[in-house]
Amino acid sequence: MRFRDAIGLAVRDVTRQLGRCILTIVGVAMAAALLTSLLVIAATAKTRVIGQLTRGGPLATIRVEGTDLDSNALQRITALPGVRSVSPVVVAREVVTPPNPPTYVAATGGGPDASTPISDPSDHGPRPFIAGIVGIDVANPGLFPLSVIAGRLPSPSSMTEVAVTRDYLERAGVNPNQPARVLGTQLELAAPRFVGTDADDIWGRWTRATVVGVVAQEAGQGDLLGPAGMVLAAHRFTNSAPDPTGRFASPPYAAFLVEAQTLDRVPALVESISRLGFSTSAPQSLITTVQRYLHVVVIVLSSIGLIALGIAAIGVSSAMLGAVRERRREIGVLKAIGARDRDVLSIFLFEAFVQGVIGGFVGAAIGWAVARLVAAVVNSYLESQGLVGVRPVAPLAAVVGSAVGATVLAMVAGAVPALRAARLPARDAIGSL
Repeated sequence: MRFRDAIGLAVRDVTRQLGRCILTIVGVAMAAALLTSLLVIAATAKTRVIGQLTRGGPLATIRVEGTDLDSNALQRITALPGVRSVSPVVVAREVVTPPNPPTYVAATGGGPDASTPISDPSDHGPRPFIAGIVGIDVANPGLFPLSVIAGRLPSPSSMTEVAVTRDYLERAGVNPNQPARVLGTQLELAAPRFVGTDADDIWGRWTRATVVGVVAQEAGQGDLLGPAGMVLAAHRFTNSAPDPTGRFASPPYAAFLVEAQTLDRVPALVESISRLGFSTSAPQSLITTVQRYLHVVVIVLSSIGLIALGIAAIGVSSAMLGAVRERRREIGVLKAIGARDRDVLSIFLFEAFVQGVIGGFVGAAIGWAVARLVAAVVNSYLESQGLVGVRPVAPLAAVVGSAVGATVLAMVAGAVPALRAARLPARDAIGSL
């Protein structure tokens, strides 16, 4: 029997048992889809996180602190080899007067101004308090450990916009689970300046600021977050005269966030900064832990996909065994007219190959589509939190490997039934015919 004839018989048998064949292909496709989607998701997570670590960013940033952080220190650290950027953090302490009411509630009608805040009659309003306002380069938020919970960050050039933290919500008496309610409210900020030696000889630089966002931040100690220029102006006003109380005076910069050019430069850069006399902290142990956990995630997800392929292989083997039982007499006739064992073997192996190829590549395509859908959902969540989205990474080896692996596994699963069919004696196969 020629190989072409064996293929023709295999194709005919596949079309004759179309229902069983489709179910087998669906099983292989589902397993391949699961494996492909898990591999793509794992590769995307690994590439996104490791890429972020390698390029820098918050996890690869060195925090520099000290009481002598000034413009000279900024220049010295910026000049060190391996430094990509240095982002100063300014903290000014001001008197904060929240609005009364502390939340913004649009009027429901009947009032003269539908945008006028209205209050609950039982709400007497929060009292003024002293808090730190943290100034950063809000044009590059990815360099700082912060995330937007509600609203947005202040505009980089604004002198009248701030974001607040959950600590502010607690001080103002606002439910932390409803952070958006403070958006649009206006705070009164007073930067103090002492004009004498007595604690009562004080001026206040009063400004108004609109709350445009609620954030979680670890850049500096403060309940408010604003553009660096805005906070620097308040800081200079306060520190232009001695502070006899010691409650408001502070160094020019609270900290520097130094971003290394690459991840492997972080240890050497930490040592160089320490030699300059500054204290440093870098999340190197966190980086190592993240990398290890990512490897574990990849292994676990791949194992789940392989288990699914194993289950599909059992289904292929069961379907092929059923086909051998149903076609015993056909096998006997083929052997009686001169078909060899390898001819019968090739017929059944080709059937398994066809089912594996169709199921494998269809499943790989479905898995890639599922991974893109998951990425779209994740992107929607990240963007709602003010974070950078992710782009699905589909290594060609993973996608093609899933399809090829499903094909090979289907052929391996069909090998035992095929061997059984090939070794079936013609007399026993024909039976009573």
